[in-house]
Parts: sequence; structure tokens; C-alpha cells
Amino acid sequence: MAQRSLKTRRGELSFPAYVPVTTFGKKYPLDDLIRPYLHRLAPAAMVSYYYAQEMSPETSLRLPTLVDSGGFAALFEGSRLRQQKGLGVLEINRDDRTEQLHPKTVLEFQEEIADVAFTLDFPIPPELDTKEAKRRQRLTIANAHWALDNRRRRDLPLYACVQAWDVESARSCAKQYANGGFEGIAIGGLVPRARNLELVLGIVRAVREEIGDLPLHVLGLGHPNSLTQLFEAGVDSVDSSSYVRYAASGKLWGQSHQRIEEPTPTDRLHLALCNLATATGKTLPLSSSQMLFSTLRMSGTS
Repeated sequence: MAQRSLKTRRGELSFPAYVPVTTFGKKYPLDDLIRPYLHRLAPAAMVSYYYAQEMSPETSLRLPTLVDSGGFAALFEGSRLRQQKGLGVLEINRDDRTEQLHPKTVLEFQEEIADVAFTLDFPIPPELDTKEAKRRQRLTIANAHWALDNRRRRDLPLYACVQAWDVESARSCAKQYANGGFEGIAIGGLVPRARNLELVLGIVRAVREEIGDLPLHVLGLGHPNSLTQLFEAGVDSVDSSSYVRYAASGKLWGQSHQRIEEPTPTDRLHLALCNLATATGKTLPLSSSQMLFSTLRMSGTS
């Protein structure tokens, strides 16, 4: 059987794929150290809409770049989701000013810099009441179809986002996208449900049943303990920042009970590269392997 893949303007994205999340700007300086190595260790990279605003020609990535919608901002305190001409529009309060996130704003930005785009969706946290959950799902679906009808770049694969609160609502949402012309489907809102792996896998299987052979991406989940099960359930790709979050805490994947106390920026870089290489199945640069081994040995964690 031929390997599944997705064609982008910067090359093929082969599945299954672990796509590391990276950020731009000053909030997470470790990402700046890691970024020069991404093209050697990963098949693609995910950048959220908000952090992608800080990208420049000098900092652009040398591999396929996935850009999500930034709809997770619906979870921010003070944010407000409004319906505008049948579409979902997010109002976000930032520094005494209100920023509006519209499907048109997101799509136009993605068409400028992205190699794969994700439609503007609105997370449905577990504690949300059913009425509001249904409203968020309805607006998420409307935004996806609007983006499909209004995109200009035909070489930009467009993933429609599924937001749901249980297996049946996920199935219902996926049905709205099946055979609709999207290049892929993405499932969001699973991070706060990650500890209920049975529910997560049930949602994945339900969506896969509805969308046939379309590429299926899961947003935000990439813990090593669940990767294999996600791929076996029908997921083609995931994106995650867990490789760098472990490193920031001085930890290696598979050795979470051990850690480097007070890791230096160089320690964190080497840990992150090792974690990423483990996730993607790539070979770590020899110099990094040697320095990491030396660091672990000196810290007494090997």
C-alpha cells in the first residue's frame, strides 16, 4: 500500500506525522533556539495564527508550515463570540483594545504565509452548557464552508475543523464536511479531554468513519503515551508542543520521572531536540547527542 501523504507547495507531508508546534515573538525564547533544527527533524511545523503574526522573511520556516485559526482565544477571559451574517466572529480584549477575529481575516493571512490552513473554529470546553456548545459548533461549521467557498489559493490545502463534546456530536459535525471539497479534516477541543483517552479515540473513530480517506489531523495532542493509539484509530497527523514543554522542565520523553535540575538554555535545547527526534523517528545530530549524553551523565539522570 502506498504511503499516505498531503501535497503542499513546499513538498509532500508524509503520514503518519508528528508536527511540532513553534512560536514567534519573545514569549517562548526556547523556540528560537530550536527553530533552525526543525527542517532536519520534522516533516512540517505548526504555528498558531497569533504567533504567526510575528513571522518575517528572515524567520520563515524551511519546511511546510501549518497555520491554525487562533480560535482557541475563545477560551480567553473577556473574549466574546458573536454571530455576524451567519458566521462566527470572535472579539478579543487585548491591552485596552478590542481585536476582531473574522473568518476572512484568518483566511487572507493564511493565504499569505501558510502551506496548510485550518478554518476558524471555536473550542467547546467540557463544562460548557449544551446550548452554547451547539452554537459554537454551528458557527464553526459555517466558518469552514465560508472559507472553502472564498479561498483564492488553490494550492493551499484547507482543513475543516471539527468541534464537539461527545462522539455523536463529532460524527454530526464531520458529516457536514464529508465530500464537501476540503483537503483534510482537523479535530480540535480534545486537549481538555485528553485524560479520557477512550472518549478521544471514540471521537477520532467516528470522524474517520464519516470522512472516508481524507487526511485527518488532531490539534494539540502529541503526548508520547497516546501517539500510537491515535494513529491506529485513524489519525494521520498531530501537532504538539509537548516535546518542548518536557524540555523546558528538564525532562526527556520516556524518562519523565527523571529531570535535570535548573537546566540551562543549552540543556533545554538538547532535550527538546532529543524529544523531537524521538517523536518523529529522525536521527538526532551527532553533536547534540554527545552533548545531551554528557549533560545527563553529569546531572546523574542517566
